[in-house]
Amino acid sequence: MLRYDKQACTVSIDLDVHMPLGLRVHYGERDAAIRMLMKRSAGAFLKSSLSCVFDPASRKVAEALADDIRERLFRIAHKPISQRQVENILGITSRERIRWAKDGRLPRSGVSRIRKGTTEISLWTYPCDAIEHLAAHPAEIRRWREEDTATTSIGLAPIFG
Repeated sequence: MLRYDKQACTVSIDLDVHMPLGLRVHYGERDAAIRMLMKRSAGAFLKSSLSCVFDPASRKVAEALADDIRERLFRIAHKPISQRQVENILGITSRERIRWAKDGRLPRSGVSRIRKGTTEISLWTYPCDAIEHLAAHPAEIRRWREEDTATTSIGLAPIFG
């Protein structure tokens, strides 16, 4: 991210590396924050390579920019994600998401409120780290589905037959 040599100090971002789920989901905000911080800095912003070049005497300024970018990306990476994003990432239905959130298997992080005219809509949000863990362990989702099938009225019918 921060590179020094005799001719310049360069702050650059490599978007091709594996990033946390929050930075992949909130990519628009991530990219806008990087561009904004780099444009506002005292260095020469190179949009094509997402880098900012400073003269060697401006090392402290370059380090401050790198710290600001790290801090902003950390906050973006930990922002909660929406219901639809959870469903798409985990490949689950809205009914599964609602059921698993109600019984505590799928943790919620809070509520997002959206105003549409005079109407306020409340939507549950979910923590990125928990969703990232579930996405990395699809067997857990399969197990939940199997448990749900075993406890539905259809699943219990053979037991009481």
